[in-house]
Amino acid sequence: MTLEKLTIKAEKSNSGDFQDEIKVLFNPREITMTIPGGKMTENGLVTTDSHTSLSLNLFFDTTLQRYPPENVQNYTKKIVSLTQPRIGKDKKRPPRCKLIWGTISGKYSVLLADCFLETVTKKLTHFLEDGTPVRATLDCSFKEWKEPKKQKKIENPIDDPVRIVKRGETLSSIATEEFGNPALWRIIAEENRLIDPRKLKPGTVLTIPPLNVANVTQRR
Repeated sequence: MTLEKLTIKAEKSNSGDFQDEIKVLFNPREITMTIPGGKMTENGLVTTDSHTSLSLNLFFDTTLQRYPPENVQNYTKKIVSLTQPRIGKDKKRPPRCKLIWGTISGKYSVLLADCFLETVTKKLTHFLEDGTPVRATLDCSFKEWKEPKKQKKIENPIDDPVRIVKRGETLSSIATEEFGNPALWRIIAEENRLIDPRKLKPGTVLTIPPLNVANVTQRR
């Protein structure tokens, strides 16, 4: 049975394409995830708007691959490059990533579904006589990324709650504009008690409910 490798899928050329696939040379021994919870204020317990972070250490050793061993940076540079701006036109940004490893109920286990490489510390630890590095470690810290419009809805639920449907609009397109995620159309449908969400007539007045952590989590 082939050992399943931790895989990093990253945007390659366009936003959201996730066509760049990087398999690590050796799987990490441990993964640390920091998941934010609530916080106490004078108004009681409230949810935070923080993002989940994930840290892992990756090991690279080309002396175990072939002889003579190649420069280990041929492997590390693929991950280090995830910190470099390359997506977009005018103001380029680093690529967003997906971290995948293992399975859950027969499906790929996604450690972080949408994130970016916040920091990486590279250590070259072994060299050939000519100075070629052949062993390295990468201390990587990934941070969860959230659609700004969706995050704004979570942070500021007091927004214009009324929307009039325009010709050609669907609940999915409205959910994309309001929440940044077309999959959240059911929140709007349930709020407005729509019998057949597919038959959305122009001029219909919809109530757009505030987006909170609970109703997003229930639909993941």
